Amino acid sequence: MTVHKHVNPVAILKEIEEYCRGCEVGLPRNSEEYNEWSGIAFRLGHNKLIAPLDDVVEILDYPQLSVVPLTQPWVRGIANVRGNLLPVIDLNGFLGKESPRMTQKTRILVINFNDMYSGLVVDEVLGLKHFLEIELTEEVGSVDDELLPYMRNGFRRGDKVWGVFSLLSLFESPLFLKVAV
Repeated sequence: MTVHKHVNPVAILKEIEEYCRGCEVGLPRNSEEYNEWSGIAFRLGHNKLIAPLDDVVEILDYPQLSVVPLTQPWVRGIANVRGNLLPVIDLNGFLGKESPRMTQKTRILVINFNDMYSGLVVDEVLGLKHFLEIELTEEVGSVDDELLPYMRNGFRRGDKVWGVFSLLSLFESPLFLKVAV
């Protein structure tokens, strides 16, 4: 007659886990730790820029708009986003540049400063970028002159400088706030 010994698989797995934890070796660490900065990379014409991640509430596909009469030509209109009205601003138009045609890559960066929401039309969102504090530079990269008042600094990675576009500076600009004609 065969005698079956009762095996508890959970207990065996716990023993294996405890054994493995006893053998683990930590990952090597640098002697220096650096803070990380994150931003949303986007394209405006041929300019590749970054906006601070904390300044962007969300990114939207180009919505259906209602035209708002008696506003600056760079005000595209108002969108109804989940029951909230969102003014949509053509960032190229605001900067005095020709507005590009809408494509499948066109996006809206939604910003919120002091509970005033606005959507900024950009040509394309390039994704989330992370930089180390040691990559911070005073350079803003090669950008169009119209962008310079809104550029704060940049991050150098290899031979490329990603300029940081200050949405706060844009939003505080008296010209940006004057949408009525």
